[in-house]
Amino acid sequence: MIPPPAYRRLRDAYVRGDADAVLAGAQAVLDQLAVDPEAVDLTAPVLAMVGACLAGQERFHDALAYLERARTLPATEAAEHEMGRDDTFALIELDTLLLVGRYRDAWPLVQRLGDPGRPLESRLGAARAHVAIAAIFGDFDTAQNMLNTAAGLAHQLRSRIQSVVVDGDRAVVLAAQGRTLEAVRIADEVLPLLARPGPGPRLAWAMSQGITVATAIARACALAGDAPGAERVLAAISGIVELPGRSFDRGQIALARGTVRLAGGLLAEAEGPIAEARRIFLELGCAPAAALAQLEEARVARARGYEASARPLLERARSEYAALGLRREVVAIDALLATPAH
Repeated sequence: MIPPPAYRRLRDAYVRGDADAVLAGAQAVLDQLAVDPEAVDLTAPVLAMVGACLAGQERFHDALAYLERARTLPATEAAEHEMGRDDTFALIELDTLLLVGRYRDAWPLVQRLGDPGRPLESRLGAARAHVAIAAIFGDFDTAQNMLNTAAGLAHQLRSRIQSVVVDGDRAVVLAAQGRTLEAVRIADEVLPLLARPGPGPRLAWAMSQGITVATAIARACALAGDAPGAERVLAAISGIVELPGRSFDRGQIALARGTVRLAGGLLAEAEGPIAEARRIFLELGCAPAAALAQLEEARVARARGYEASARPLLERARSEYAALGLRREVVAIDALLATPAH
């Protein structure tokens, strides 16, 4: 089938990265496809392209509506030919589901993309998502096993940057386990390779990965009482924190700064960044990160002796974590609620 001209123009706009043109022209193309029996099978790739563009603009919930609709349409030969075999759209959907905290919905994609018959890139994306989900739910044995799988897949791909990203994932998992010294040692190796500004989507993606690694480890160090170590990790990304980038990354940086200042006893200076992070995450619909920022706001209030303010903040964070099914965090907050502030 030869795609109609309007579809080809839309596809060309997507390939050259012109998201605004894709979003502006998609509905007209969808309307045209709907009345063309020979081209209606191209509806799924149009929806997928729109979803990918929305995800790139951090309109995560809108993106998922399009990506999920595209995936659930019949898998016709024309649609599969246009969408390709590299699972790009499915991987975008998977990453977005994790950002908004829809872990149950992410799991079938992890299983499908991790099938041995899928491309190596797809299996690596699935393995990394499996690592993230396992760590989120406290299953660190599984997380470590899947890290080894991911490292092997990156080696098969012969991709230096993918191997470095997997090492960064390992550092984040170690930090979540409280093994901050090991996490920092790995971060010292990977952050100079990830946190490098430069042109192109590949470097932008690597830079975002570096921000996630640095901020997660900085927060873990701060919570472990190692404020100087946390500051040192954040200093490793000092060259990129002021660059234009994703709002989500700015939220991660703000939250880490606030947590580090709280650990260092700079209570008044901690409030602003944490509140800013909470606002960003709520606007983006990133529920897990928003719940974490809410918990940090409560910790600041408690540290300042504002128990009347801290308690409702803790209860709100507890409710948000419960809605996400994150039992470990709920139990930890219950312990805080049962413990009088000092």
